[in-house]
Amino acid sequence: MEIFTLEISFPYDSEEEHWIRVIEVKEDFTLCQLHDYIQEIVAFDNDHLYEFYIGKNTRNKSGAISEHTNLNEIYPMTGVKLYYLFDYGDNWLFQIKKSRKRVVEDVKVKYPRIVKSIGVNPEQYPE
Repeated sequence: MEIFTLEISFPYDSEEEHWIRVIEVKEDFTLCQLHDYIQEIVAFDNDHLYEFYIGKNTRNKSGAISEHTNLNEIYPMTGVKLYYLFDYGDNWLFQIKKSRKRVVEDVKVKYPRIVKSIGVNPEQYPE
């Protein structure tokens, strides 16, 4: 089974602190599983609605994708990016990029896993 390396980030401005997590997941990981894993790594309460969508940029959506969709049904894609929007009020928007590098499953490794971490997690409910 192929392993997908995904870079999850906030589409930030140059003044904001970078937040990036690079993870490895199995190719048949669903978007629902990806949602749960992002919630775990960002340490949010997972208490709001969410959606995944594809678009050329954050303002150009082409429609939501079912949470039951496997990653290997989405990738490869060209000319568009995958976005994850959590909490329609606070609009936590994440961009997800897949590495082109092919990785084969290592039976000794437990997936999903974080392979790179940059920046501190944002507070879901800052004071």
